Amino acid sequence: MGDATGTNTTEHALRSDAQRNRDAVIAAAIRMLAADPEASMQQIAAQSGVGRTTVYRHFPTREHLMQALVDLVVDEQRAIVRAAITPDAAAAAVFHRLGPGIIRVGERYRFLDNRPGAIADAPLRHPTAGEPLLEWLTDAAERGELRADLPPEWMYAMIHGLARAANEEVLAGRRSAEEAGRLLGRTLADAFAGPNP
Repeated sequence: MGDATGTNTTEHALRSDAQRNRDAVIAAAIRMLAADPEASMQQIAAQSGVGRTTVYRHFPTREHLMQALVDLVVDEQRAIVRAAITPDAAAAAVFHRLGPGIIRVGERYRFLDNRPGAIADAPLRHPTAGEPLLEWLTDAAERGELRADLPPEWMYAMIHGLARAANEEVLAGRRSAEEAGRLLGRTLADAFAGPNP
């Protein structure tokens, strides 16, 4: 019994070390690629403090690393949606919370914008029924909190399109991230939580 417990503890420690190493590489990649989108795997490995062999064990190619970052964006966007949705919040309040969160994620991962296919291949572009934002839009529409003349799937697609346009405004220097987030939230609320025509 003691041996089994010791083995489990060792395996847990190895898994924890592996996760810490992976997290260190991801964190270094975000820092490096934000400064230089062309940063090499070698440069990222050096900045991560993790040996090159370990880095390549987690991410055999640069494409594997970039895909992990895209997956992280998706996770963070879903987390923003879940945080914005509170049981008693009116639809307009949810949209006002979503705007700044969407812009923050866009700012953090701006370097992915130039990656071919990164946006087109992201799961958020082809949502399943359980996607948090689409699920909330569907439920809110059924409760009569959103415009009845716009299907939830349409609103979902338009939110992504407006989010991309808002991030472009920041990138072009026409709006600060704070202003863009506020304006995006207001635009979403006015467009989708406004009175029905």
